[in-house]
Amino acid sequence: MTEMLIPLVDDWPFPLFNLTNSDDVVWANQAAQEWLGKSLLKLKDQNVWTIFETDPDTRSIALKARDKSGAITSRHISVKAFGAKGDGRLAHLTAYPTAVGTGLSIWFIGPEPRATKIGGQVVSGMGRMIAHELKNPLAGIKGAAQLLRDDVESTEGLALIELIGSEIDRIRRLADRMEKLGDDDPTGAERVNIHEILRQARRVIQSANPKVIFDERYDPSLPHVYGDPDTLMQALLNLIKNAAESAGQSGEIRLETSFRAGVRGGKSARLLPVQIRIIDNGPGIAKDMLAQIFQPFVTTKPEGQGLGLALVSKVAAAHEGLVEVQSVPGRTVFSLLLPAPNEASQ
Repeated sequence: MTEMLIPLVDDWPFPLFNLTNSDDVVWANQAAQEWLGKSLLKLKDQNVWTIFETDPDTRSIALKARDKSGAITSRHISVKAFGAKGDGRLAHLTAYPTAVGTGLSIWFIGPEPRATKIGGQVVSGMGRMIAHELKNPLAGIKGAAQLLRDDVESTEGLALIELIGSEIDRIRRLADRMEKLGDDDPTGAERVNIHEILRQARRVIQSANPKVIFDERYDPSLPHVYGDPDTLMQALLNLIKNAAESAGQSGEIRLETSFRAGVRGGKSARLLPVQIRIIDNGPGIAKDMLAQIFQPFVTTKPEGQGLGLALVSKVAAAHEGLVEVQSVPGRTVFSLLLPAPNEASQ
């Protein structure tokens, strides 16, 4: 696994540093070297605060992270390479303890500083790694569920075991597909009834959140979509799960489908008439997070990994679709727009 992570970290399109406890540079990724215009050989053993400029308060961020043994982020900070002309760039700086010192990441706000596309290589690499880790325990889980079947007599209990079995099979198929998330087109594409997938996803999430109220409003006149049912299922599960966590135990979630005219997306600018919306009545998403909510490793959850919405964005792109978000306090709407079969075939 370590061998898989090394190229992901080095290819990460924003500067990353590993520092000693005295803030001297031990390692810097390629993006950091390009931004500063210096090789790792020249950066090594230099104090990080002498190679790029920022405000004095931010310079203590690494010390604070070490003292608290946790990640510390300074948002909307101006940074620029030491001695560079012009104004600095706005960025979020995050410091975090590592096994050998302190990590420091710089996330520029706005256009990406490198041509590498975020969510492409990174999410694809994470997909391969996660798929590898998922496959091993699935057989054991399914075997345990089959053993439980012999001890369960109630109809409700048997239905839950059936749900566990079907989800394990879906995850196994998904693991195979996640290894190909970087592909331009979805694997296993077929005509898909999006309403069946939404109902199945709702059942899965409701089984874990029985107090959440679901309101399903589907347009039966909508055509099927053309895509991979397993990856679409995972994308919708991620969106509904996020909505359930935002709404809380007594919250309300609306699942709805509708026809939306005039929207085009994907490399071939296809029409995207099939709209799926997941609406919750939670506290909403902060404005400064909305612009980057679909980027990998960006999360509003204290223990989140920031991969769920990045995966949703990747699945939407693989289907030549779009994913959008609108949020105000008390109402957050995620919209997944997909082409109809006749559009996908053009």
